[in-house]
Amino acid sequence: MICSKMAIAPYCPKKLISTYNSVNSSNFSRTLSVIRQTTKASAVDAAAQTNPTDPLESILDSILPPVQVSQDAKRAPFDNEYIIGLIWQQRRQLAAATFCLLICTASNLAAPVLTGLLMETLVQQKPVEEYGKLLLILLVGYLVEPFLTKVYMESMVSAGEKVLATLRLELFRVLLMQKVAYFDKHTASELTNLISVELDTIRTFIFNNTSRDRGPRAFLEAGGAVLVLFYLSWRLAPICSIIVVVTALAAAAYKRRTKLIEQQQGEALQMMSGVALQALENMKTVRSFAGESLERERFQLHVRSSYSAGLSFGTAKAVFEATNRGAIHASLLVLYSWGGLLVAQGLMPLGVLISGLGFTYSLTYATQGIVNTLSELRRASGALFRIRHMMSTSDVDPNMYSALAPGAWWEVANGGPVPASQPYADEAGLAAVEAARRGPLEVRTVSFSYPARSEAHVLRELTLMLPQGKVTAVVGRSGAGKSTVANLLARFYEPQSGGIYLDGQPASSFSLGEWSRAVAMVGQEPVLFSGTVGDNIAYGKWGKATQDEIEAAAIAANAHDFIMQLPKRYGTLVGERGALLSGGQRQRVALARALLKDSPILVLDEATSALDTVSEKLVQQAVGRLLQGRTVIVIAHRLSTVQSADQIVVMSKGQVAEVGTHEELSSNGAYYNELMKAQELILAST
Repeated sequence: MICSKMAIAPYCPKKLISTYNSVNSSNFSRTLSVIRQTTKASAVDAAAQTNPTDPLESILDSILPPVQVSQDAKRAPFDNEYIIGLIWQQRRQLAAATFCLLICTASNLAAPVLTGLLMETLVQQKPVEEYGKLLLILLVGYLVEPFLTKVYMESMVSAGEKVLATLRLELFRVLLMQKVAYFDKHTASELTNLISVELDTIRTFIFNNTSRDRGPRAFLEAGGAVLVLFYLSWRLAPICSIIVVVTALAAAAYKRRTKLIEQQQGEALQMMSGVALQALENMKTVRSFAGESLERERFQLHVRSSYSAGLSFGTAKAVFEATNRGAIHASLLVLYSWGGLLVAQGLMPLGVLISGLGFTYSLTYATQGIVNTLSELRRASGALFRIRHMMSTSDVDPNMYSALAPGAWWEVANGGPVPASQPYADEAGLAAVEAARRGPLEVRTVSFSYPARSEAHVLRELTLMLPQGKVTAVVGRSGAGKSTVANLLARFYEPQSGGIYLDGQPASSFSLGEWSRAVAMVGQEPVLFSGTVGDNIAYGKWGKATQDEIEAAAIAANAHDFIMQLPKRYGTLVGERGALLSGGQRQRVALARALLKDSPILVLDEATSALDTVSEKLVQQAVGRLLQGRTVIVIAHRLSTVQSADQIVVMSKGQVAEVGTHEELSSNGAYYNELMKAQELILAST
């Protein structure tokens, strides 16, 4: 349950943890109601509600550009309140880290003072006992400081890793909840970069800024050094403070200058990563078309953008650092001259001048650390901005609320309706399965265009009847709308008009979980996941299949024999996307997965990849077993499949042009005969 606790939104106070752990199909609505109530609780109970006077909230608001949302929306995924809640969860570790940090800072600030007193004791030839006492105090500080530094760093890194782990889990959960149309608008590399690259930028910021002279330590030591200097000598302190003042002004200028540059560089890196991933994942295609030079040119285009942004970054940082170092050198020169004059005139003890020199060097390191911290803070805040910006365009599927509880909690927290409970996966009911075994599957006057291309109408008032327990082959030229019909039957999208009906009931009357149990899909290019052969087959039963069930499905799919010849049999890794298996082997594993799912409706996009005669025969035998007793729609590419179908549907321009058997259409089907003459249907190997 630890992952569930970590992924709770918006911030996981104790009340929400206990409620979230009890989520099931019967109390899901109540859980979301509790979330809504909890988000309106007190600041203490709900871990820092939005409060303009909250210093942490002010800091986050200053470094994170706000995501544009509607006027009515108050909460959004990964908003400031959510992040504050995650930080608040780690308050015990952060309190321990803060305690250690304060002691370490005090020890480091005391060291120059004690050094000055030691030197003064020697110069004035005071009793050796006094020198020994000062040395002992310095020794204690030098012994305690490293130990507390270790505790501080471990606590900060541990708290940061927990927050980042929660962010990764929540980000992946939110991505999984999106409608399929969302993935049409964004590439896989673009989305995976959010989880890996962008969040890792935040991790780098946290890790780097727990070390000495970075992050909170740098700010505390710089501020503390100035205060101690004013306590020791009000005449000397303003000179040393020049470093801090100049650094603050330079930092403000740096922040303004690099805001847009950081955004441009982030976008360039994202595009560059996408081009590289696309080329490397499809290397065989690139090589077959001799497209290496073209891919290099595409990559170079984004490298130039990244290079340009990097140069601008470098220039800004160079000016920032040069200004800072100039201030350091100037303060040292003034300190030597002004401090020496004060000592010579008896206005300041020599020990204070020595302490001032020590503090100047401390300020040098601290301000250098502040420079680096602010630079990395800009990168980290830019990464978080890109995540929030991407999530601001999210389109959550309400059917996913129960599957990935607590769903879009921000919508409920904003007063949105609490969605009805819809059990998912193995917890979903069998209503759609039973309906599929009773009656036909129908497409009634459906019109549809993809959300990413709303102006292009793919289907136009399409009406189609798929008889229960029969095989319907759908044929047509490329672009006729065959795959779109398959996508709608799987409910990846909703039609703009018309509807899908099962046994006379609209598809919307079944939950997505119920529908998923009733409909299985086997794509033209079988999709296998990195893992073992057994894992890929078990995926058909939510990863919960027994070994006997896995083997039975493999036997039915003509896959068992070749699997038993693999090095580790069912435990053999298939590689990325099944690359370690042949085309025919991948298809048979995919068919075994569909057989294990045992859905009464099958949507099959027949493979067109060239297989050897033996492999094709084995695959076709497995397909034949898969079709038995099911309502099947086959996007057919083989003449043998079309001839054996109970019904053939010929599509043209998003509409049904002809319907009939092979014999009927061969005699009277103009469109069908045109496909035959154009050799749009391929002959099976004999």
